[in-house]
Amino acid sequence: MKRFLLLFLMLGGLIGFGFAAGEQEEAKPEKLIYMATPWGTPSQELLDKFEADSGIKVEVTTLQQKAIRDKVMTAAAGKVNPADIIYVGIDDIGGFASSGILRELDKRVPKKVFDSVYGKQFYQMDGKTYAVPIYQQMVMVDYDKSALAKIGVRGEDIKTWKDFEEVNQKLKSEGVSEYPISFGIRSWSWYLMALSMGSTLFDDSMEPTFDKPSDPGYKAFAMLIDFYEKGLISPERVASPNPHPAFWAGQAVFHQAWQGSLAIANDPAKSKIAPNADYLLLPEKHFTWSLPGGLGISAYTKYPKAVEEFIEFMITEEVQLFTYETIGMFPALKSLFQRLGAEGKIDGFEVMSEQAKYLIPLPYNTPWYSEFNTEATNALVRAARGEQSVDQAIKALADFQRKLKKEYE
Repeated sequence: MKRFLLLFLMLGGLIGFGFAAGEQEEAKPEKLIYMATPWGTPSQELLDKFEADSGIKVEVTTLQQKAIRDKVMTAAAGKVNPADIIYVGIDDIGGFASSGILRELDKRVPKKVFDSVYGKQFYQMDGKTYAVPIYQQMVMVDYDKSALAKIGVRGEDIKTWKDFEEVNQKLKSEGVSEYPISFGIRSWSWYLMALSMGSTLFDDSMEPTFDKPSDPGYKAFAMLIDFYEKGLISPERVASPNPHPAFWAGQAVFHQAWQGSLAIANDPAKSKIAPNADYLLLPEKHFTWSLPGGLGISAYTKYPKAVEEFIEFMITEEVQLFTYETIGMFPALKSLFQRLGAEGKIDGFEVMSEQAKYLIPLPYNTPWYSEFNTEATNALVRAARGEQSVDQAIKALADFQRKLKKEYE
């Protein structure tokens, strides 16, 4: 009995020590590591300001989104810290959250922080939130009004994707633009066309619908490849799918863009299109999707409170305005959105507001979406290069998704 009581007291002491240790104030780091995309990176001046105010230096590792995904998932497999602060593209939320690499934020980040920004719902999985949105990014198309004027066409004349094709054929045949469509041979271009035609790509059970020839998703895949084969899309968009530089250089007339892109396209210091860029309301059913970005806290960081402090800094008006004006990332901060709108500083606001009525969610919060998204681009590339027919590429992609989905069930 005495031995049992002694053991109980010893265990109680250890448990009490554990609680005390857990409640100790977090040490202040000298430095935090932030793994970010180029468009999620603040200026050095802003980073210096955060350091001056907080006493914490933030070192930024800038990578493209795929490289971030690879590093984060490798770290998750090894249960090591990839960075203290992790940029979370919406394409990756399902994979990152299910891997355990991100901390749940609902009890850590104050409610007032989430209430101050748009888009918390995009970063939820199974009712738990894993990132704080830092920008909004509804996917859109913008175009060069002056180029269309040369063939006597206005953007509002384009009602269908057939209209879109005919306009671009005319732009090419009349020598206005050699490659008038700057769409990458990648998943996002396909989604843009498929959703606006009326496809949902998947049914309610997350089974693919796009492999049926009658589905608009099938037709959109085939049409995108057809645009490429007809010379409306540059061959460069296969190996280098980023569509933005060619448009801003004045080499294309239409461009797969985003909410806020006109801040770049109509800036004469950054774009040869300026001041003639405008948004196109997507043809046919008009639907599109959101592609926001957010910040997550690594499950393996020793400094979660310091990371939270940096995240709150990233959604201040000063940082959000910098991101909008220099990179074209539309503010997630509600107060800044409202102020810019009231001041008439949101270019293309009317079309943007209309386009926002037609949003469809993609299955970001599934653990398989990120891998599917990568394979969708691979399938389009194979079809563009003639390695597979459109039918073969679509069938292989649908089979890949079904198999992948089963692996995660």
